[in-house]
Amino acid sequence: ISPVGLQKYPSGKYKVSPEPADLEGGPHAIMLRSHKLQVEEVNHTVRAIARCGAGTNNIPVDKMTEMGIPVFNTPGANANAVKELVVCGLLLASRGISEGI
Repeated sequence: ISPVGLQKYPSGKYKVSPEPADLEGGPHAIMLRSHKLQVEEVNHTVRAIARCGAGTNNIPVDKMTEMGIPVFNTPGANANAVKELVVCGLLLASRGISEGI
């Protein structure tokens, strides 16, 4: 997670760490993006898993369901970035800019 994003969590209320051993009592949640999560990586203290993006194909949802762990995703979270890239591409193509480079 970006340091800018981590600043959104109030200091003293949350502890964020990539290493489960750094968290007293174990992690309560997992946030991931493209990492392919394996069942053995999920600590027994985990209460929820959030996929920062659309889809959950990198999370073994069936196994998490058996373990009683809900899995969430964030569809459409990058929609503005996609729209900006499309408009930029249209402008570049309409003006012939890419051909001049």
